[in-house]
Amino acid sequence: MTIFSNKLRALALACGLALSGAALLSGCGDGAGIAVAATVPPYKEVHIGSDFWDINSAPPATAKAGDIHQVQPRTDAPSGSKGWSVIYVSEIQPGKLAYVSGEIYVPTAAASGQRDVVLWNHETAGLADACAPSRRNTVEQGNDRVPAMPALLAKGYIVVMSDYPGLGLPGPAYYMAGQPNARASLDMLRVAQKFTDANPSKRYVMYGWSQGGQTTMWSESIAATYAPEFTGLGAALIAPAVRIRDLTLNSMTSAENAGYVISTLPGIQAYFPELKYRDFLTADAMEQLPVLASGCFDVWSTASGVKDAYVPGALVSGSTWWDAMTAVDNFTPKGSMPFMIYQGSADTTTPPPLTRRERVALCGAGSAVNYQEFAGLDHVAVVAEAAKLLPDWVEGRFKGQAASSNCGN
Repeated sequence: MTIFSNKLRALALACGLALSGAALLSGCGDGAGIAVAATVPPYKEVHIGSDFWDINSAPPATAKAGDIHQVQPRTDAPSGSKGWSVIYVSEIQPGKLAYVSGEIYVPTAAASGQRDVVLWNHETAGLADACAPSRRNTVEQGNDRVPAMPALLAKGYIVVMSDYPGLGLPGPAYYMAGQPNARASLDMLRVAQKFTDANPSKRYVMYGWSQGGQTTMWSESIAATYAPEFTGLGAALIAPAVRIRDLTLNSMTSAENAGYVISTLPGIQAYFPELKYRDFLTADAMEQLPVLASGCFDVWSTASGVKDAYVPGALVSGSTWWDAMTAVDNFTPKGSMPFMIYQGSADTTTPPPLTRRERVALCGAGSAVNYQEFAGLDHVAVVAEAAKLLPDWVEGRFKGQAASSNCGN
């Protein structure tokens, strides 16, 4: 997706817009849509258009998690806000730095004090770079790509989000691999601190849908050690896809979900490179792997026609893939913040029994958990209902209100 039209490109060149010194980007003339939102340390000049994501180098050894490599203003920010795509540094594994893409949106209205930060963790988007959320518009088919973002911005919050490692930029996407995505997500809080004119606080609330539920729960689990300088005040889960092993076992029972199963394997292999596809997929199913690179969800339809997609024993106790997925799932909640959970009763992608199990774990860790199950709603339909309720719940966390809980029910 090309973010700037030729007209805006010409405007940028006419204004001499470049990232130099401490200036990020400033408007000129009649203020045609590009305005200052922050001052940041010097870094590379922005690349206008889709070349922005063409990053083939690795971060220097001296780089720190949250360092900004480059930014590019967006033209699709919700009314009353300004937005940027960013390329930043994340320590996606201990000692392993990588560039990751993401987004930040800042309200344009004046703030009376520091702005609190809301961290969004995105759902399954596809594995091809073009599928990355930051490469897409904020409104798709009349719907907000990020649930409730306009309402959250209207309340004065900064909203940030990561594409997760390898999605949007060259390199393997760590789809459903857990910790690398959580680290990249938390590092967007550090990115927000670089936008000093936005006056960000170090308090945050996070939320995620589907895959983003796993990222959110992993983030809560490691936040105290990986990003201790920030204070998490709450987390919301929308139809969370958390434990990849049991989700995969559930999906393997239905031919129509073969595309989902095949999609999960490259992300797990990126984290555990010793894994072999042939230990999980039959030869016919392996023919579906190239489809992952050519479309965001094409494999969901093409793979459904594959007969006998999995080799015998592909995911049984003691198999290599069983052990790898078990390792991804091997984290526990820390009870560090309250949780809100929105779940549809008709969800077959993340079935209610699996989500209720996460509720039990969160309650057991000491979190106040409000679990709401919506009758008749599936994995997608529940999002709109959650988006209506979420902003007020987030506001309550920042205002210090006691979070309601139905853990005892």
